[in-house]
Amino acid sequence: MKVLLLIALGLVALAAAHPSDDIVDFELDDQEQEQEGQPGRAVQGEYSWTAPDGNEYYVKYEADRFGYRVVEDNVVPRVPDADDEDDN
Repeated sequence: MKVLLLIALGLVALAAAHPSDDIVDFELDDQEQEQEGQPGRAVQGEYSWTAPDGNEYYVKYEADRFGYRVVEDNVVPRVPDADDEDDN
């Protein structure tokens, strides 16, 4: 019995020494979110959802000492650069 208790305590200590990088990870029928990194230092993640009209949207982001930044998304329509308009 003592051996099992020592093994269990050892596994708990090992898990505490090597925490998972996952901070948030959940999925529902029409939305999901995943975030990895070091809380309070730097994280990367993405979230997505299905709108009532059936369109699926997503946002990939980073958050660190420089703030929250959207890296990629399909939520906000892109406006062509002025240089792109001159080509037409």
